[in-house]
Amino acid sequence: MEPLDRFIARRRKWTWAEARLAIHQRRVQVDGLRTNRYHHPYTPDLVVTIDGAILADGPDDAVVLCHKPRGVACSHQRSHEPLLYDLVPPALAHPDLQSAGRLDRDTTGLLVLTIDGALIQRLTSPRQRCSKRYRITYAGVLARDAVAQVARGLVLPDDSQPCLPAELALAPTAAQGGRAILTLCEGRTHQVKRMIRALGGDVVGLHRDRIGGLELPMDLAPGAFRPASAAELALLIGMPREVAGQAVTPAPRPHAGPPSPGPLDAP
Repeated sequence: MEPLDRFIARRRKWTWAEARLAIHQRRVQVDGLRTNRYHHPYTPDLVVTIDGAILADGPDDAVVLCHKPRGVACSHQRSHEPLLYDLVPPALAHPDLQSAGRLDRDTTGLLVLTIDGALIQRLTSPRQRCSKRYRITYAGVLARDAVAQVARGLVLPDDSQPCLPAELALAPTAAQGGRAILTLCEGRTHQVKRMIRALGGDVVGLHRDRIGGLELPMDLAPGAFRPASAAELALLIGMPREVAGQAVTPAPRPHAGPPSPGPLDAP
């Protein structure tokens, strides 16, 4: 089931405020009965009308997957152009679309955009322990105990609060520089870069290839966008992989109204 205000917002491409105003003004009917309940449960067998016109259902595009390319900013501010949101196809654009965390302009990889504020919180709040995996190319030589420092909670020079314990895997390195994989469950500003710098290196390439249990889909080329499938959403929010791999019905979506600006994500 889906809250009525969410259904209206995604199908009419209205803001949450516009959808709720229509409901509040009793312009919305469900199976011929007027309602002023924002969270009235909607299912595809119900007939919803607004001002007497039927609002047809369609594919759920309220959660969008993106392969962020290098060189664009996760921002709505024109002063930060070029912007990621300018690349969103018109069919998927929405006035309340926000990214669940951000990636730096020079960082590439998996990004989730949605109109669901609660989903953003679920994917970005450290309390939810939603892991993100980053593939790193760095210059310099990391501390010999870098893996152990990260595992127990790395202390950053400019932050008195230690990082949450994370997982660092190092590839065989050359004399200067190397490759690493970092998996963490929080998203402080520029966190990955700050962690590598605290360990003695400098990030020269950064790519995120997993959020929660969802790996960057192979069909998403850099700069591509598409709606998340029910199975992909299940992997994002932590349903078992064996369930997510089946032809499941859409998972219950957390609902807490429109998104608020989220924290900067980890790069």
